[in-house]
Amino acid sequence: MSGLLGRWKRWVSLRAYGLVTSTLFRAGTSPMTMRARFERFGRVSRESLRRKFPNLRFEDHAVGALAIESVCAVAVPERVILYLHGGAFFMGSPASYRNRAMRLSYRCHAEVFVPAYRLAPEHPYPAALDDALAAWELVRSLREDARLFIAGDSAGGGLGLSLLVRLRDLGRTLPRGAVLLSPWTDLAVSGASVDGNHGRDLWFTRRHLETWARYYVAGADPRSPYVSPVFADLSGLPPLLVFAGEDELLLDDAVRVRDAAAVRQTAVTLHIGGGMQHDWPLALPWLAESRVAWSAMRGFFAAH
Repeated sequence: MSGLLGRWKRWVSLRAYGLVTSTLFRAGTSPMTMRARFERFGRVSRESLRRKFPNLRFEDHAVGALAIESVCAVAVPERVILYLHGGAFFMGSPASYRNRAMRLSYRCHAEVFVPAYRLAPEHPYPAALDDALAAWELVRSLREDARLFIAGDSAGGGLGLSLLVRLRDLGRTLPRGAVLLSPWTDLAVSGASVDGNHGRDLWFTRRHLETWARYYVAGADPRSPYVSPVFADLSGLPPLLVFAGEDELLLDDAVRVRDAAAVRQTAVTLHIGGGMQHDWPLALPWLAESRVAWSAMRGFFAAH
């Protein structure tokens, strides 16, 4: 009975997730409307979280006009993570990711920094990458003796990989490792799973990805390694832990990153969630598959 109940819970969770995301974020909806919906759907106040978790600590930081929020849910963090939020480069903020940052902090015993990087279409490439670089340098200066990592999901996962490539090219200090959840690494939208998983992905369509890519790329070369790091030389990078859902359109973005890293002798591990959707460890943390993913993250951070 417990197995049947678990499968039912999984099926309902995935369908509900698909219904909500596909309804709120239809491909033809304006970017400003989708951005506002993303905020309403995900935003949570510090006060409401502190009422549930009194020991939760927040700090505000800034580099020029770039605001960065840090959250810590443990008394003594064992590591520091620069987290680059998702949202297709035109949605998302520290406030809409506050609950997720708190969960990452608690489950992985980390202090988590989330920058409010500039968003497209008002600020196309390279604004987000420039802000990510500035945020990384600030975190390094503030926590120079800490075990430093980079993580991100969706667009933030791709941005995190682009940041690693840029740091390497600039000869800057790299993190101990990076965790990329359902990373969007190909803004040319050329992955085989974009069409191969059509109808299985309960949110995205090719139209979504191509429209959203235009907001960010805005005339730049979509195959530039800093725009689409799946096309980059991934040698000389720290260890990577990558997650993707078996049924998501961005599956091939993760698979090709695994292959590109491995061929350059960069340590990389790819976890594909069977039957899972985009960002499932964050969006559906109660599923058994998500618990496995979180366990893998904890193990990765502990090992590096």
